[in-house]
Amino acid sequence: MSLFKNFHLPAWLFAGVLFLFAGCGGSDDDSLIVVRLDAETVNCNTTSNRIIAVGDAMTFVATILSQDVGDAWCSFSSFDTLIEPQFSKSGLVGVPMNLYLLRNETDQVREALIRVTFANGFSADLTLRQGAFSPTADFDRQWGEQPFFREGDTYIYKTYYTTLIRGGYVRNYSVCYDTQKRVSHWVAYPLTRNYVEPAVTRTNAWSYDPNTQLPEIPVQYQFNVANTYGTGDARGHQLPSADRYSNKETNAMTFYSTNIMPQNSDFNEGVWVDLENKIRDVRARNSRDTIFVVTGTYFAGNRYITARDGTRIGYPSNCWKVLLRGSGGKAVWDCSADELYGIGFWFANDASNTASLRSYATSIADIERKTGFSFFRNLPAGTVDAVKAQNRPSDWSL
Repeated sequence: MSLFKNFHLPAWLFAGVLFLFAGCGGSDDDSLIVVRLDAETVNCNTTSNRIIAVGDAMTFVATILSQDVGDAWCSFSSFDTLIEPQFSKSGLVGVPMNLYLLRNETDQVREALIRVTFANGFSADLTLRQGAFSPTADFDRQWGEQPFFREGDTYIYKTYYTTLIRGGYVRNYSVCYDTQKRVSHWVAYPLTRNYVEPAVTRTNAWSYDPNTQLPEIPVQYQFNVANTYGTGDARGHQLPSADRYSNKETNAMTFYSTNIMPQNSDFNEGVWVDLENKIRDVRARNSRDTIFVVTGTYFAGNRYITARDGTRIGYPSNCWKVLLRGSGGKAVWDCSADELYGIGFWFANDASNTASLRSYATSIADIERKTGFSFFRNLPAGTVDAVKAQNRPSDWSL
């Protein structure tokens, strides 16, 4: 809540931003100050935020008046030092003020109330909310393709991060990994120029997930992909190796066990690779837009294959992809329904796939019905149903 002298603004007009009028009422030199938090609501893993004040130069004092749920978790000094938490700090309009947070490991949302008092006597209250602990908190809103999370006793959700030659430290891909089947139900990832350029050679770095990033997926629940399956089936990538050619480290992650599925060799080397190549072609022709992809497996029965080391691995009856892209370089959640393009592809995991790619095209909604997963949870409610209903192969040059 902000405090005004005989002046009230409707809350809907400036939601999330507090405006303060400085100076005496009725004077000719009244000025406007805007004060806000970088983010009013953050997830449980967020450890920093900022107070932003914009307007005429003047000093202010920010004070953390209260913070609920347990011990102090919000401070103006870093918790990584031996300095005691700092609950009040002086600042200057135009210079961002850092806030430091502890990760929230509780099952409750917690709030901190911060009062910002300016040199002219006006003040504003800011409320910072940090979400309760969630194992999927790092699945960010910007990740346009992210499916809704479906609970399963054998599921582990994990995101792998990497540093690109162009683009810095980013996510590589996310998985919904099944420790019983030793196969991911889905792998979700973005495709942009930065992930594929400058091109390096394929690493063939077949390996377990080394668990250098959390959460851990114990090796005993993975398949030793350095060996073939022993059945003549291919080690099929869900995120293609050729979609991650920025550098060797990024490419090597595509050879983790968690990204590999058993695929019929004819299927893997035929229509499946044709689809992967087509998606890259579409990406190159729409270079301003990110293509969001979810690749996955479906298990109609309870078939397993046995690897050479005796490990049992679930054998998918079907493999699929769902695709989403925006247009005009806009973020997908800023696009209207007619500016978004969505499609799905559904294949039997056998040698029967000899038709054109167009024959396997379907709607995202159809694949949701088949798999039980719901996709694109970050799209606005007003556009998502229309996009999921699309099945227009021509939008994808098919």
